[in-house]
Amino acid sequence: MKHTLSILFLAALSMIACKQPNTITETSPLPVNHNSQEELARKTTKTNWLLPPYKYWSIKNMDKLFDVGVIEKKGEISSFEKGAIDLTGLKIEQFDGKVYGFEEHLDSNRTDGFLVLHQGKVIYEKYFGNMTENTTHNWFSVSKSLTGTTAAILAYEGLIDLQKPIVEYLPELRETAWDGPTVQQAMNMEVNIKFDEIYLDPRSDAYKFSRVTRFVVNPKIKPEFDSVIDYFKSVKRGNNTRELFHYVSLNTEVIGMIISKVTGKQPSKVISEKIWSKIGAEQDAFVVRDPNGYEMVSAAINSTLRDAGRFGQLMLNDGYFMGQQIVPRSVVKSIEKGGSVAKFAESKRGKVFTDFHYTNQWWHTDKEAYFAKGLFGQWIYIDPSTETVIVKFTTSDIPTSTEYDWINNMNLMEEIVGYLSEVN
Repeated sequence: MKHTLSILFLAALSMIACKQPNTITETSPLPVNHNSQEELARKTTKTNWLLPPYKYWSIKNMDKLFDVGVIEKKGEISSFEKGAIDLTGLKIEQFDGKVYGFEEHLDSNRTDGFLVLHQGKVIYEKYFGNMTENTTHNWFSVSKSLTGTTAAILAYEGLIDLQKPIVEYLPELRETAWDGPTVQQAMNMEVNIKFDEIYLDPRSDAYKFSRVTRFVVNPKIKPEFDSVIDYFKSVKRGNNTRELFHYVSLNTEVIGMIISKVTGKQPSKVISEKIWSKIGAEQDAFVVRDPNGYEMVSAAINSTLRDAGRFGQLMLNDGYFMGQQIVPRSVVKSIEKGGSVAKFAESKRGKVFTDFHYTNQWWHTDKEAYFAKGLFGQWIYIDPSTETVIVKFTTSDIPTSTEYDWINNMNLMEEIVGYLSEVN
């Protein structure tokens, strides 16, 4: 399906005072050439790391800027065979009606790395600019899906009851937005929270939370709270009870707190034990920690492109990988089934993407495919109908909560799986 522009989309675009992403190529990487990478590393700080040109280095070097919790790999590395299907002849329609060739689309959307797995084989893998096969890259909100899957495993094992109120696990959140909703409602982003996740506004709640965690440091604005839990105690219910789906990163952080509460371990350790140590990863992944040791599981997990592909392949295989059932099959099937179309339709995103839905920290299309998506253009897209996993790491010029990225790259994903359905 090609998604048409809506009045909402046009209004959102009119608010963005930025140019569209510039074209990059493999031989002309980024606005900073290869020889300036050391200079960028010296000049990048916790204050400027989300701004160009610094973010073209920082997003691939988060462990050099922040403390991190290591998500350990173990055992032998799993390998992928090479497939023979050629995707480079595909044409991709853009949000503005232009049509780009396949690799022209990747360049124009400032892709860092792109991987396509079909029936367990690599049919496309390419790195752009200063990214290589060994480079780690911040997942941003793709992190939510790995966190949610980990929590769902703990629920299967009986350590978490998804139908219990959140405050039974986190009594410190009584009299907040999470006093009343269940763990499942947090997993599905169905908590009524007074919170605006607007990435272009430094006065927004999203930026306030980032300042509390010191994920973004603004020397002119002192953080309003000393710790994450103090901040969470201040978050109240919202007024819009009709918006039954409300995508808020704080819900994922609550899930991370519950993971720690029931296991007595940091989320990085649990994610390693339950998933990462079992998928034959090439490298350790990691998650950014704040100065108090708090791990930001909603937006700060990092890995290589191929290892993100291994996680995607694990989900495509109904949780079975490397000769073992890693994620319970029932957990994957629940994610594949998806959530409430009606609740999603009440949200702003639902006005543009009709018949989409959301469950257990995963987005779901109007077809069989479901996906994880992150700020600045990160994707893990899983299509069971064609046995396809697509991973896209990006450093776009503007935050990709805007519809241009959704439409451009949803068209990309659907062109790929549509073509593969024909050649199967």
